[in-house]
Amino acid sequence: GGVFSDPPPFLTFYPAVLFATVVAGARGGLLAVLLSAAAEMMLFHQPTDRFLAGQGAELAMFTLTASLLVAIARALRRGMSQRVAVEEQFRIAQDGAIDAFVILEPIFEDGRIVDFLWTYANPAADRAAPEGVKGYTGRRMSEVFPGQTGVRLIARLISLTAGEGMDEVEDRWIIDGEVRWMRSFGVRLKTGVAVTYRNISAQRFAEEALREGEAQIQVLLNSLPQLLWSSRPDGYCDFFSPQWTRYTGLPPEQLLGMGWLDTIHPEDRDHVAQVWRQLIDGAPPDHIEYRIRSRDGAWRWFSGRVSFVRDQRRRIRRWYGSASDITESVEARRDLEDRVAMRTRDLEASVAERTRVEASLAQAQRLETVGRLTGGVAHDFNNLLTVIIGGLDMILRRPEDVDQVRRLAEAALAAGRRGERLTRQLLAFSRRQELKLEVTDIASLIAHIEPLVRQATGEALELVIACDADAGASRLDTAQFEAALLNLVVNAVDATAPGGRICIEAKRVSLAEGDVAGADAGDYVCIAVSDTGGGMPPEVLERVFEPFFTTKEAGKGTGLGLAQVYGFLGQCGGAVTIDSEVGAGSTVRMHLPLASQAAAQTTLEAGAPLAPKVIGARVLLVEDDAAVRAVTEALLAEMGCDVACEAEGAPALRRLQQGEAFDMVISDIVMPGGMSGLDLARAVAAARPDVPVVLTTGYTGDQSGPADEIDWPVLRKPFSADELGRMVRLALGRKEPMTADG
Repeated sequence: GGVFSDPPPFLTFYPAVLFATVVAGARGGLLAVLLSAAAEMMLFHQPTDRFLAGQGAELAMFTLTASLLVAIARALRRGMSQRVAVEEQFRIAQDGAIDAFVILEPIFEDGRIVDFLWTYANPAADRAAPEGVKGYTGRRMSEVFPGQTGVRLIARLISLTAGEGMDEVEDRWIIDGEVRWMRSFGVRLKTGVAVTYRNISAQRFAEEALREGEAQIQVLLNSLPQLLWSSRPDGYCDFFSPQWTRYTGLPPEQLLGMGWLDTIHPEDRDHVAQVWRQLIDGAPPDHIEYRIRSRDGAWRWFSGRVSFVRDQRRRIRRWYGSASDITESVEARRDLEDRVAMRTRDLEASVAERTRVEASLAQAQRLETVGRLTGGVAHDFNNLLTVIIGGLDMILRRPEDVDQVRRLAEAALAAGRRGERLTRQLLAFSRRQELKLEVTDIASLIAHIEPLVRQATGEALELVIACDADAGASRLDTAQFEAALLNLVVNAVDATAPGGRICIEAKRVSLAEGDVAGADAGDYVCIAVSDTGGGMPPEVLERVFEPFFTTKEAGKGTGLGLAQVYGFLGQCGGAVTIDSEVGAGSTVRMHLPLASQAAAQTTLEAGAPLAPKVIGARVLLVEDDAAVRAVTEALLAEMGCDVACEAEGAPALRRLQQGEAFDMVISDIVMPGGMSGLDLARAVAAARPDVPVVLTTGYTGDQSGPADEIDWPVLRKPFSADELGRMVRLALGRKEPMTADG
């Protein structure tokens, strides 16, 4: 009003200029200014003098103010465009956001905040809304969360508006009856608050299950009796369970690395360290036992075990180990081992005692059989002595009758040899000896012991011996075979009434697998002893091979006869069977593996006589029996030997010690004077090892021991000139005999 007397006509053009600038920008606004000025000049034209006087100033003012309006509108347009762009970017970001974002304004009553109203919620927030809530915008907090969750959220937002303007909270929300853990970030605005929040329920539950799992593991570790540890791949131990400290009394830092080795017993330490190095170098894990010192200084046994975890390249990433206290087990094991050792010693002693008793009873069994043979043997010996004594008496009466002397001498010699054979059989049967296996022809062996068998049978029973000539040979101990056969015959005699019959048969048989229990398939020599006695019932037949089982009266049997037969057959690789029926007699069959007949022939041929002449050999003969000494001296002299005689061992030894020259010594084993033939032989071996010794014996008694323990050749009495000559020749061997003058 101070510049223009009337409202200027161009005021109506300002809105157009403003609109053009907002819509089309600065260029549109300036164009609108020019168009508005032109229109004002045409619509409100005045004479020139008037225009120049006032209207020109108005136009100039309009142009200036309109241009300023264009500049202001341009700035306003740019700000609006930027706001729209920011809002669009915010919308796009919130539409794709994972986290929920909401803006809330406080609701006041009586000057205090009682609730909050959602004014904005992004899609993520709406998706997390409770069931039945179709978006948060325009709703109250207490409406959406009517329970304790809403109360806590309102209280939290009130605190946010009154506080420092920002917070971060993890809180438990109850949505649709389920617990959901939310982590939220709140910011105070001028007119309200903005909150971003995320559902962390899965993470929180996993963490809770882990802070709980770890607690359970810790409780479990603390409750285990084992000492646990862990190590890096290079063997550096960097973890020890609390049990180590509780047991050893040492803090974990003293156990780190290889410090734990100081707790190991000095005797076990090097071995444990070596095993640990081998494990690190690639040896397979295994358990090891060692001792660990406790805090009170005691040593206890532990069993250590190791395992490991590999990475994707199959390299060991971590070692894990445990040590379990096994002291009680070790002590129990050692106690058991001691008890087993003691029991083993007791058992061995018991077995030795049983063996001794069984051997004694077996000896008694043999002696019982010998005793039963005594009568028949005495009868045979009387017959033999009758031939010998009568023949020699006739020779002495008529020495000039050469033919009669020869005939009677041959008869006496034959009778003597029969007596020798009978005596040797009795000694072999009755003596103790180890099993000595030799290949022997069975038919010949049975024929050899036939006299003893007939004596055992007696005259009241019929004895039939039917052995095939080609029955074959077997590898056995002849004395044991004779004892076994005699046992079977004696048993048959006991079971057979007078007038009955006993039959001994030998033949070759072939057995298939399973034909005879305990015998493999193959060829055998079968020796059968059968009788016509009363037989045995099945309950007795089942036990006949049991040691000490007998059906005989007390004092008439040891019960070892058939057990001895069973053991003998087993040692020879054979088997024994019994067929018996009450009232129909019994048959016992011994099956011995067939051996090469050539081996048996070689054994028999080995005893062929050697040349008897040993001219010029100087022999020291030691024999206490004057008659035997005279005969032996005559036989040696007949061979061409120079013989010196002594009746006892002591004077014979003195002659040797004094340097008297002899090529050999022949001595009886059993002699008086305190020095046996064995004692003399040992003394000769020590003093004159170059002088061979031959021992003679009729019965060694208990002085010789087992035959295989005598280191010198033994000549059994009675012996012939040929046997004596062969023994002398063998003893001298390659040694050149001395001449008569030494």
